[in-house]
Amino acid sequence: MIDKRSKDHPPEPHSAMAHLARFSGHGLTLALSTGLFLMAGWWVDGKLGTRPLFALAGALLGAAAGLYSMVQHLLLIPRRDDPSGPKESQSSKGEEP
Repeated sequence: MIDKRSKDHPPEPHSAMAHLARFSGHGLTLALSTGLFLMAGWWVDGKLGTRPLFALAGALLGAAAGLYSMVQHLLLIPRRDDPSGPKESQSSKGEEP
Protein backbone atom coordinates (compact mmCIF):
# COMPACT_ATOMS: atom_id res chain seq x y z
CA MET A 1 0.00 0.00 0.00
CA ILE A 2 1.28 3.47 -0.88
CA ASP A 3 1.16 6.12 1.80
CA LYS A 4 -0.05 9.35 0.19
CA ARG A 5 1.23 11.44 3.11
CA SER A 6 4.85 10.56 2.31
CA LYS A 7 5.05 13.41 -0.22
CA ASP A 8 4.09 15.99 2.37
CA HIS A 9 5.83 14.49 5.40
CA PRO A 10 9.35 13.07 5.27
CA PRO A 11 9.86 9.76 7.06
CA GLU A 12 10.62 9.90 10.75
CA PRO A 13 14.37 9.71 11.36
CA HIS A 14 14.00 6.59 13.51
CA SER A 15 11.62 4.65 11.26
CA ALA A 16 12.60 1.21 10.01
CA MET A 17 12.67 2.33 6.36
CA ALA A 18 14.93 5.28 7.19
CA HIS A 19 17.38 2.94 8.93
CA LEU A 20 17.21 0.45 6.06
CA ALA A 21 17.92 3.14 3.50
CA ARG A 22 20.76 4.61 5.55
CA PHE A 23 22.57 1.35 6.19
CA SER A 24 21.97 0.04 2.68
CA GLY A 25 23.57 3.19 1.37
CA HIS A 26 26.63 2.62 3.53
CA GLY A 27 26.94 -0.96 2.32
CA LEU A 28 26.63 0.13 -1.30
CA THR A 29 29.25 2.83 -0.78
CA LEU A 30 31.68 0.25 0.59
CA ALA A 31 30.98 -2.24 -2.20
CA LEU A 32 31.11 0.31 -5.01
CA SER A 33 34.28 2.00 -3.82
CA THR A 34 36.02 -1.38 -3.51
CA GLY A 35 34.76 -2.53 -6.91
CA LEU A 36 35.61 0.68 -8.75
CA PHE A 37 39.13 0.87 -7.32
CA LEU A 38 39.60 -2.84 -8.11
CA MET A 39 38.55 -2.28 -11.74
CA ALA A 40 40.82 0.76 -12.03
CA GLY A 41 43.73 -1.27 -10.67
CA TRP A 42 42.89 -4.11 -13.06
CA TRP A 43 42.94 -1.64 -15.97
CA VAL A 44 46.33 -0.24 -14.88
CA ASP A 45 47.67 -3.80 -14.55
CA GLY A 46 46.55 -4.53 -18.10
CA LYS A 47 48.38 -1.46 -19.42
CA LEU A 48 51.58 -2.11 -17.45
CA GLY A 49 51.56 -5.91 -17.38
CA THR A 50 51.90 -6.05 -13.61
CA ARG A 51 48.83 -8.17 -12.85
CA PRO A 52 47.64 -8.49 -9.96
CA LEU A 53 49.70 -5.79 -8.20
CA PHE A 54 47.54 -2.74 -8.90
CA ALA A 55 44.29 -4.72 -8.75
CA LEU A 56 45.06 -5.78 -5.18
CA ALA A 57 46.26 -2.31 -4.24
CA GLY A 58 43.13 -0.80 -5.77
CA ALA A 59 40.85 -3.20 -3.91
CA LEU A 60 42.57 -2.44 -0.60
CA LEU A 61 42.50 1.30 -1.23
CA GLY A 62 38.83 1.18 -2.21
CA ALA A 63 37.93 -0.86 0.87
CA ALA A 64 39.85 1.59 3.06
CA ALA A 65 38.05 4.54 1.47
CA GLY A 66 34.67 2.85 1.92
CA LEU A 67 35.38 2.01 5.55
CA TYR A 68 36.58 5.56 6.20
CA SER A 69 33.36 6.92 4.73
CA MET A 70 31.31 4.50 6.80
CA VAL A 71 33.09 5.44 10.04
CA GLN A 72 32.63 9.12 9.25
CA HIS A 73 28.91 8.78 8.66
CA LEU A 74 28.11 6.28 11.41
CA LEU A 75 30.30 7.49 14.27
CA LEU A 76 31.92 10.87 13.85
CA ILE A 77 29.27 13.03 12.15
CA PRO A 78 26.40 12.00 14.48
CA ARG A 79 28.58 12.79 17.52
CA ARG A 80 29.47 16.19 16.14
CA ASP A 81 25.87 17.06 15.28
CA ASP A 82 24.29 15.67 18.47
CA PRO A 83 22.65 18.57 20.30
CA SER A 84 22.50 16.64 23.59
CA GLY A 85 26.25 15.97 23.58
CA PRO A 86 28.76 17.64 25.89
CA LYS A 87 28.80 21.42 25.63
CA GLU A 88 31.89 23.59 25.78
CA SER A 89 31.84 25.94 28.72
CA GLN A 90 33.29 29.41 28.76
CA SER A 91 36.14 28.28 31.02
CA SER A 92 37.17 25.50 28.66
CA LYS A 93 37.80 28.06 25.94
CA GLY A 94 40.37 29.78 28.08
CA GLU A 95 38.22 32.83 28.83
CA GLU A 96 37.58 34.15 32.30
CA PRO A 97 33.90 34.38 33.38
